[in-house]
Amino acid sequence: MTQINWIAALQQAASLEEMKNSGMTTIRIGVEGCSVRIARCFSPAEAEALVRRVHASGLRCEIVFNRLWMEEELAEMEMKLKQIQAWQPEGIVYMDPAVFMSAERLGLKDRLIYAPDTLMTNSRDIQEMLKLGVGRVVLAAEITLEEILSIARKTDGARLELQIHGRQVMAYSRRKLVSNYLQVIGKTIDDLYDRRELYLIEATRTGKMPILEEAEGTAVYMESTLCSLDQISQLAASGIGHFTFDSLFSCDAELIDARKACGAVLEGADPAVVKEQLKQRWPDLNYGSGYYQQKTNLTKEDAA
Repeated sequence: MTQINWIAALQQAASLEEMKNSGMTTIRIGVEGCSVRIARCFSPAEAEALVRRVHASGLRCEIVFNRLWMEEELAEMEMKLKQIQAWQPEGIVYMDPAVFMSAERLGLKDRLIYAPDTLMTNSRDIQEMLKLGVGRVVLAAEITLEEILSIARKTDGARLELQIHGRQVMAYSRRKLVSNYLQVIGKTIDDLYDRRELYLIEATRTGKMPILEEAEGTAVYMESTLCSLDQISQLAASGIGHFTFDSLFSCDAELIDARKACGAVLEGADPAVVKEQLKQRWPDLNYGSGYYQQKTNLTKEDAA
């Protein structure tokens, strides 16, 4: 079995030791002005100090650099990337191709982690990105377990990443969709940015889909919190080298419990029992299996 890199987005520096003890091997850090859709953004000074703490604890560190950059922001983007380079993180998560071009000039290409949300859905696209020299590619959330395993067989699994826990992004726009909608209907909400209790309900469904507006854009998430305990044994045996836990709508303690739960299943525990224990501890998170078993392009009649 491939040695797995277990990745957790961090909210509280005080959680580092427990993260390590749970089996996490990499800590992912958000930085103000650089990161979107992450549980917490630290100031550059805080992030630099935190990188040192992470390394001192024996863990790897990755920086989330996934915002979209407009033409007039390119100089600022490269300046921030140079600053992050000085911190010497093991990885830099990005979405905008302009980041790749700057990273290539700075000699950072092999540390890049390409995470374009919905785009990486087949092995050929992934192979082409890996040929460019990025260190890793993140698979899209909208593919089934069968498709994930097929992609892993056809590519270098050690350079693939998959989110296995937490809310999954279903749509992202740089536009301020909530603000625009409220303007149309003549309503206002104080302190709209970064509020995590807002949600959408489709006309033909009952599930609540969280919607998050930040200064840099708006994201819509799945109605359930992805929990991969039923699939973790197959995923771990597939050769995929990197598994991510996201805490945007939860907390460090929940990620720690989820990582321990994965470890228990891989050591032989019954996934159904472990999953039920996790549900009892975190009853409000609405755990689900995402699109592991159902294609996103099925109509409601097909899925019935």
